[in-house]
Amino acid sequence: MLVALLLLLTIGYQAALLWRGRLFLRVGAFRARHVRWAAALWLGYAMPALLGLVATQRLGAVAQVPAEFLPLAWYAGVPPGSIGAAVVAIGLGAGSLLGLALTWWRARRGRAPWTAGDARSIMPGSDAELWPAALLAVSAGVAEELFYRLWLPLIVAVATGSGTAGVIVGTCAFAAMHRYQGWIGVAATLVGGGLLTALYMGSGALWVPMAVHVLVDLNALVLRPALSARIRRRLSS
Repeated sequence: MLVALLLLLTIGYQAALLWRGRLFLRVGAFRARHVRWAAALWLGYAMPALLGLVATQRLGAVAQVPAEFLPLAWYAGVPPGSIGAAVVAIGLGAGSLLGLALTWWRARRGRAPWTAGDARSIMPGSDAELWPAALLAVSAGVAEELFYRLWLPLIVAVATGSGTAGVIVGTCAFAAMHRYQGWIGVAATLVGGGLLTALYMGSGALWVPMAVHVLVDLNALVLRPALSARIRRRLSS
C-alpha cells in the first residue's frame, strides 16, 4: 500500500513538473538567481527523494546499487565494480580538455562557449555570477542524481518489479525536464542520463555519478564561461 501511494505521489509530482516546465518552489530569500535555483533543487528534488527513501527504508541505496537494478546492470555489461576510478578520470579529463579547447577556439572568434542546446538562461552573465553558478552546479549534481538516478527509478522498479522500467522512466524524465534547452539539449541530456546510470551501476555507488555530474556542470557553468570571458576581454583591450 505504501509503495503504491508513493509511486502515485512521485509520478504525479513528476507529471506536474513536466507540465509546468520547472519546479514549483520560489525561494525568494536570495537575490542571486543561481542561488535561488540551487535552493529550489534541494527542496524540490533532494528532499522528496530522501523522504521517500526513508519511508521505504531504502536509504542504503545511496551507498549500494539496489537489487532491483542488478539484472539490468549485468545485462548491460556494467555490474557493480566494473567501472573503476581510472576510467572515470580519463573520461572526465578528455572531455574537459576537449571542452576547454573548443571554448578557447570560439572565444578567439568572439563567440560564447558552446553548449548542447540553448542553455543561455542558466549561464552566468558576469564574473560576479560565477560563484552562484558553481553553487547551482553542485546542487544540481547532487539533487538531480538523488531524484532521477535513484528515487524515481527505484520506486517505479519496486512497484512494477522491473528495474529496466524504472531506469527508462527516470532517464526520460530527467531529459524531459531539460526541454528549456530545446530538442538538442533534451537529446544530449538523455544520452548523458544513460551514461550516468551506467556509471552508477558500474561503480556501485551513487556518489560517483553525483561527482561526475557536479564536475560536468562546473565545467559548463563556471570554468568555460570564465575562460571565454577572460580571452574575449584580453582580445578587446
